[in-house]
Amino acid sequence: MSLRPTQIVADTGHLGLSTKKVQTRYLNEINAELTPGLIHEVNNVLTGIYFNLESCREGIDAANPMAEPLQEIQAGVERIKTVLGRITQIYLNAADREINYHELQVLVSEQIDLLQIIFPKTARISLTATEEPLFLRVSEESFRVGLLALATSLRGLYPQGKIEIPLSIVSPLELVRMNEKEDFADCIGVSFRLPCLALSVSEIDDFHSANLTSDISMANTEAIICATGGRLLFSTGEDLQSTHVTMIFPQYHLNSQH
Repeated sequence: MSLRPTQIVADTGHLGLSTKKVQTRYLNEINAELTPGLIHEVNNVLTGIYFNLESCREGIDAANPMAEPLQEIQAGVERIKTVLGRITQIYLNAADREINYHELQVLVSEQIDLLQIIFPKTARISLTATEEPLFLRVSEESFRVGLLALATSLRGLYPQGKIEIPLSIVSPLELVRMNEKEDFADCIGVSFRLPCLALSVSEIDDFHSANLTSDISMANTEAIICATGGRLLFSTGEDLQSTHVTMIFPQYHLNSQH
């Protein structure tokens, strides 16, 4: 395959493709080809750092004040290498981009390691599941992007230091309890519990604007989730001092017609 856009245009002109579409396809192809390779190169650098750190640790005893920081850095490198490996598999696995049915709890559980990168390393992320498995139809990649965007938009609302990040799988009945004004009888979701009151997209974005605490606006996050086929719900916690921010999707019944 030629790597020159002009050559691709010439080769595909008889198909009636516009220049913009051809350029977009070209960039997508380049991205698909280069991303795994770049990740591989970064992984090689990290491997070198890892073994150098290991050599340093072997040369000092546990009482040395540098022992604990070196161990933490080495553990951080291991985590990054694990995530990079997973990202490579995501790029190489076309099935991730296909719409299929998934069990919601499993889908969220598989993203916990990526969520851990977004929040401080001292954060403890927990997931509360429902008694019965709940299913949805979605592209795994799109769901992942929406969930990570939501986490990025919300992280500035949590306090500093050792924090709890409680996530919950939400059943249709629980959604109805959260908001009785709308019909969520056949919807499911995953919810972040915030330790503060923030009951709208604009309220969270106003907070971020004032405190410069997020790389992505909640408005953009909402648009990403809507493009995935979901939506956002804000509801007050039972203590009246917390907020549940929930990604909602139509429930998929395994015995339904495809």
